[in-house]
Amino acid sequence: MRAPAEAGQKVLMLGDDFWLLLPGSARPLRITPTQKLLGDASTGDIATLSWAEDYSGSVVGEERCEGGTPCLHLSLQAKRKSVSYQRIELWLGTSRHEPLAAELYVQSEKLAKLARFVMDKPAAPTLVTEMVLVDKLSSHKETRVKYLGRQAKQLDPSWLNPMFLARNPVQP
Repeated sequence: MRAPAEAGQKVLMLGDDFWLLLPGSARPLRITPTQKLLGDASTGDIATLSWAEDYSGSVVGEERCEGGTPCLHLSLQAKRKSVSYQRIELWLGTSRHEPLAAELYVQSEKLAKLARFVMDKPAAPTLVTEMVLVDKLSSHKETRVKYLGRQAKQLDPSWLNPMFLARNPVQP
């Protein structure tokens, strides 16, 4: 569910470049993935969660997570400065390696968000169905991102032009 303040907004992401079109605007604005880090989920939280491509990782070790569950602790370092978080501490289940929790750190090394992952089938998880983000920089607000479906789509190349956001009749 979209926050009322975001109604009518459109976002285009091409690599590290993001554009935002506000309702009533004639031209899209270039934004950074971290521009909304202090409140709800940032654009980067939702659009760029390809951690395997954007981060290099090392194994910290096995630990006990919440509830005594055995976990594998990984430390991920950003490969480029343009990603939302420069460091991620990630905890995975030891048997299926499903994500359980993460600490997301900004470039200044401040803890920005805590993430908790909800899986589709607790006994045999295969997909993340929900990500719960807790803002640790200001409000401690909780944001829930629910993944309702995953399906690859072919788009006309004209959609990959920032000016298309303004001309596009499709509503978000």
